[in-house]
Order: sequence, then C-alpha cells, then structure tokens
Amino acid sequence: AFGQGVSVTPIQIVMAASSIANGGRMVYPHVLYGSVQDGQQHNTSPQVIGSPISVATAHTLNEMLAISLEKESSNALLPGYRLAGKTGTAEIPTTGGYLDNVTNASFIGWGPLDDPKFMVYVWLEKPKTSIWGSEVAAPVFKQVVERLVVLLGIPPDNVRLQLAGQ
Repeated sequence: AFGQGVSVTPIQIVMAASSIANGGRMVYPHVLYGSVQDGQQHNTSPQVIGSPISVATAHTLNEMLAISLEKESSNALLPGYRLAGKTGTAEIPTTGGYLDNVTNASFIGWGPLDDPKFMVYVWLEKPKTSIWGSEVAAPVFKQVVERLVVLLGIPPDNVRLQLAGQ
C-alpha cells in the first residue's frame, strides 16, 4: 500500500493506527504505563501529536475493522472483547524483483473497541509456517492480548459495561 521501496517504521504504523483507535487523535506510542516515585504512582499520559482524520472517519474505520475481523472469524479475536485490527502481508523486494513465497507478515489491533486501552503490533520477518499475516501474526496478537487484558485488569465487554451502568 505504501509503494515499492518506501520504508515505514513500526512507530509510524502504530501512530497512524492510533488515529483510528483514538477518535482521530494520533498519539505517540509508549510502552511504559507508569512509574513509582517516592511511593506515588505516576501514569504516563498519551502525547497527542495531531488529528489527521475526523472523529466520524475514525469511528467508521473502527467499525469496519471490527466487523471485518468478526465476519472472517479471525485468528485475532478474543472471546468477550470487541477488537479492531488489520493484517498485513508484504512481499519482500530484491534487486531482481520480489521473492517467491517469502513475505513479512503483520497484524495491528486494539481494544476494547468502545474504549481502547491497548494497541499491539506484531511483525514477523519471513515466517516459515505461512506467508499470511492472518495465519501467523493474528494468532500471536491474540496470545499477547489474552495476557494483556489480565495484566491491565480489563474485564470482558459485558462485565465492563454492566459496571459502568450501560
């Protein structure tokens, strides 16, 4: 999608996707949730660096990406959580053309869809079991998110919405 010879970094990919997940606001990615100093926890605040798309466009893209995963019965789905995400399968260019049957595979996703708390980007260089992001990167995303929702204390959607009175 970016054209032959164009190099895009993982940070740029996550930043672009963050504008979809965050209602049009693009944020700089961070790994650190917070730190403790003098017995007090200080959480890392998101650093908004722009608004490249409208709230309406972000909402539409979120819905499209979530519905696509649900209709495909994606390997990225986590029961109880509505997620959005996109696979990537990229041929590898060489001086003589593209490599046959060798790709870089990826998946980027976030959730919960109605109030995103995480974004995970999985990139696999030249995977051996399949060339498709949907078959090799999406399952890794699911494995990470299964643990992430526990670590972050994010209950399944129905429980979370009941607690919020919705």
